[in-house]
Amino acid sequence: MSLIETREQFSDAILEKRFIRKVSQDMNHDIDQAQTAYMSSRGFETENWYSGRGFVATESGLEYSHLKKHRFLDMKTRNSAKGTNRKKPHPVHNRIIYGHYNNMIKQLHFGFTHAVKEELMKINS
Repeated sequence: MSLIETREQFSDAILEKRFIRKVSQDMNHDIDQAQTAYMSSRGFETENWYSGRGFVATESGLEYSHLKKHRFLDMKTRNSAKGTNRKKPHPVHNRIIYGHYNNMIKQLHFGFTHAVKEELMKINS
């Protein structure tokens, strides 16, 4: 393998990491907006519902941290000593997160085209 081919492969790897970070940042923004809109429409007004969430976009993907109570909102039933209790579910976590993750996977799989490489090269220059 020649030096030029090695440099081209290295350049493509850098562009791919930039693309992953860009897609992750876009999804970060979309997920945050969707969760905030959904929670505010369901009456979650206090700040402690919004403060425990965190998004970090990296070159390898998107990391999301949340509070346990966000997962509890998704549950339709809960088990107690008296038996199973039904409650009103608020799909704040699973539906929003996994819906956006599926879109992110599709975008990462099919979106890194030659045109995107050209665009990322122009941004760097």
